[in-house]
Amino acid sequence: MTLKNRAISSFKTVVSTVLLLLANIAAVFFVDYISTDFTIGPQYNALIIVVAFAIGNAIIWPIFRRFLMKFIILTFGIGALFLNSVIFYIATYFIPGVHVGFYGFWQVPIVMAIATTFIYNVTNTSYYDNYIKTILKQALKRKKVDKIYPGIIMLEIDGLSINTLNNAMANGSMPTVKKFIDDGSHTLKEWETDLSSQTGASQAGILHGNNEDIVAYRWVEKENNNKIMVSGRLSHAPLIESRISDGEGLLVNGISIANMFSGDSELSSLTSSRVEKVSRIYNKTLHTIFLESYNFQRIFVLFLWDMIVELKSEIMHRVKNTQPRLRPKITYPAVRAGANVVLREVATEILASEIFRGEIDTAYATYMGYDEVAHHSGVEDDDVWGVLKQIDMQFSRLTSTIEMNDRDYKLVILSDHGQSKGATFKQRYGMTLGNYVRQFLPNDMTFFKNEYNIDHFRDAIIPENKQLQSIRERVETIRDDLFDENGSIQNLRKGIEDKKPSIIFENERYISLREKYSNSLEYITSHDYVQLSTEKAKDSELIVLGSGNLGLIYLTQWQQRLTYEEIVMLFPELIPGLVNHPGIGFILVDSISNGGMIIGEHGIYYLENDEIVGENPLTGFSENASRHLKRQNGFENMPDILVNSVYDCENDEVCAFEELIGSHGGLGGNQTKPFILYPSEWSDPGDLIGAESIYKFLKREIENLDS
Repeated sequence: MTLKNRAISSFKTVVSTVLLLLANIAAVFFVDYISTDFTIGPQYNALIIVVAFAIGNAIIWPIFRRFLMKFIILTFGIGALFLNSVIFYIATYFIPGVHVGFYGFWQVPIVMAIATTFIYNVTNTSYYDNYIKTILKQALKRKKVDKIYPGIIMLEIDGLSINTLNNAMANGSMPTVKKFIDDGSHTLKEWETDLSSQTGASQAGILHGNNEDIVAYRWVEKENNNKIMVSGRLSHAPLIESRISDGEGLLVNGISIANMFSGDSELSSLTSSRVEKVSRIYNKTLHTIFLESYNFQRIFVLFLWDMIVELKSEIMHRVKNTQPRLRPKITYPAVRAGANVVLREVATEILASEIFRGEIDTAYATYMGYDEVAHHSGVEDDDVWGVLKQIDMQFSRLTSTIEMNDRDYKLVILSDHGQSKGATFKQRYGMTLGNYVRQFLPNDMTFFKNEYNIDHFRDAIIPENKQLQSIRERVETIRDDLFDENGSIQNLRKGIEDKKPSIIFENERYISLREKYSNSLEYITSHDYVQLSTEKAKDSELIVLGSGNLGLIYLTQWQQRLTYEEIVMLFPELIPGLVNHPGIGFILVDSISNGGMIIGEHGIYYLENDEIVGENPLTGFSENASRHLKRQNGFENMPDILVNSVYDCENDEVCAFEELIGSHGGLGGNQTKPFILYPSEWSDPGDLIGAESIYKFLKREIENLDS
């Protein structure tokens, strides 16, 4: 640094210090003016209060941090605010004329923090640049070993598609990422998600190389008393990870930060599969956030500011009559600020500390602010660009951290899925998918439950039936149709008539349908379905879940997944009613003899042999859609009927079965088009289809680190 630059830097430091002092004095006067619970006495006391508070923090905060860190963390940082107020009270207690009541106890430190944060922003002075030096000192104290070979830091932007990323770089929201590409240090590549396109499946595949049987973000386990499993739930994530992990995850010698799964990491922080319950959130890596008392106050102020930004956004959406738009719950601004600010800042500071220690080979951290905001405001709403700009700033900070460090780390930036836009199913059609499904079910389903036990039939007969197996092996074209009089499936009746209830092939509904239709396509396109009364629908054993624009229909009277044939005969109105709805693109059901069937309004796609009758229901979806659906059809805990919403190719829109106007989980649009930005020196991985391909690509590079 030249003498001139040093002089300029010193001058800026002096100016910012003076401004900080004046701002804090002004904050003290302000609270004295508005509060009846705080009095400064003589005006010169304002300066004494500010100086005494600063000295108190310097002396007392390290003691509090040393002995009360668990209390601070288990109270989600609120304990830090309380202890900071205690320091303020102690610092002012001995100043003559000063009175601090209960409300003043809280008000003055917070207002002073707001004033400090305001000055840092106005003067374009980065508090983080100073705080990173404190992190460095603390990290070096904890350092035990030196590693020479480089490591890999993987940073995930939750829910950002490659197309939205390109738009963000074009409008200046992500200059750091753009610089990586422009300088040639990194290569940007699109990859394609599995079905379902959501964090649970993607992170399981990326971090563990296995997302088998993760049907959606949430699903029903019929054999487990119809338990609803939720990927991100603290009590469920550990169980899910135990099913997918083989101990060879991406982070075996690394750290997992703010992820759903751990990647078999030695260290983890704020990782769902390792927390299990909120009371176990305490982790020593979180000490980094509280090395100085002001740091968490700064995060808290930014948290409050983000809540204000969200409230402003809601007002502007109403003023502009933005469509589609949601009416967020009263708690949403706090939820958004938690994801967009608190987790963002915490992830960056923990990463910085671990980079300085230099002992981890790998790290994977999730920045989930964009995904949260895009869900509620829109995929490319004005609101998201500011969110992405702040995430990009974290990447710049981490780049600087790596440059300051002895050990080199390679940066990888990626997303786990994208998001697709569009008004929700309920907004478009006035009812939820669940309520729509109920219209095609009878008032009282106990008739079927009490008289017939389809589970017994399917468990005892179908899995062992050699005749059925020979049909599947022998027929290379479309196999037997439910309505075909001479089909082999009809001949199955002769072998099992004495071993099953007379429901599947001989009931009146089936006989009537066979007399009326010659094949399944005619049934789908021509059946005059009627909407039944829903008077007692709430008593029906039915669970309908939404995972973005993917719907899951479980008929929970039966422990096993019902087949196409069973559904047609038990609920003949249901399948035609679903596929003829304008908001539904296609459904996936499993046939006794044909395997997976993709059924649309005007055609059927037989997944087992890639044969199509009528119009292709997957037209407009990705070319790998059938591949993903065929794989998904073999998963455990698949719903009786899997529903994918319509996809409007011209407007690039889907309609979610949840109340989210930016959604992901199914097929259609940008939700299946995430990206990966990796060092250009790495070899081209080729086509990246499915999350497991990302795991294999990154695992290969990790294994080459010390070579």
